[in-house]
Amino acid sequence: MLNNNLDVNSLEEINKNPVRITLNGKRHYTTPLPSGPAPSVTTIISETASEQNKKKLEMWSKNNPGVKEKAAERGTAIHYGMEQYLKGNKEPEINEEYQNFWSGLPKILDQFTEVLWAESPVLDRFKFTLGCDDIARVWGADGQGRAWAGAPDIIAVVNNKLTLADLKTSVRPYSRKWPKDYEKGTKEWRNLLGGYMKFKKTCKQLAAYDIAIEQTLGMKVQQAAVLVSTPERTQIFKISRGFLNSLRQDWYKIVEEYYKQIEECYSDVK
Repeated sequence: MLNNNLDVNSLEEINKNPVRITLNGKRHYTTPLPSGPAPSVTTIISETASEQNKKKLEMWSKNNPGVKEKAAERGTAIHYGMEQYLKGNKEPEINEEYQNFWSGLPKILDQFTEVLWAESPVLDRFKFTLGCDDIARVWGADGQGRAWAGAPDIIAVVNNKLTLADLKTSVRPYSRKWPKDYEKGTKEWRNLLGGYMKFKKTCKQLAAYDIAIEQTLGMKVQQAAVLVSTPERTQIFKISRGFLNSLRQDWYKIVEEYYKQIEECYSDVK
């Protein structure tokens, strides 16, 4: 099934090449859209972060060498386990080092009764999203043709509702609330604030995928979820369809800001 009456032959040609590419040092995905390759969802989010947050992240990475790379390795391992589990392998090989992040996840994954997508499409009718590098993506654009693309983690049925889910690993728990009941500056406040900011960032991703799934796959999810695998427990945050709708509007504003920055960069070069 190919939505939006896109040229099937054109897409087949595009998919003969790797679909995840790097342009100007940033992750992009090839798409059949008139605008061509589109920036990834994570590229747009990182590039539109405030200068203050960018500097904080840069300073944190400098003061904690190797931690970012280790977290990426852990995330890859847990995502691999999730994909294998949802595609039928109920005993995926997980490095002993990451077992505490994995142990609580299968119980939650068992709630996904009909799996349509786990890192890549499970159903044949969605295989058109795959490139020769075995990477799948969905793409979307706003009313002005400003595009983005990305790879959702999970699309599946939960309690008879089509559900979009994003999986994260984290040393500390996420939080969906601002830590207003804690003294500002304390360790507990900082940890909860960090969890809240990560949750907000993940919600932006879900909004982007929600729109792209509708435009690419021709279906609208009924709810979403953020799954967070920590050493102590696995969290699940449910996102209603109504909240997704409001997140969509926020996402369109982020996309507009990103493309505005790109235009300003080109203007400066000229």
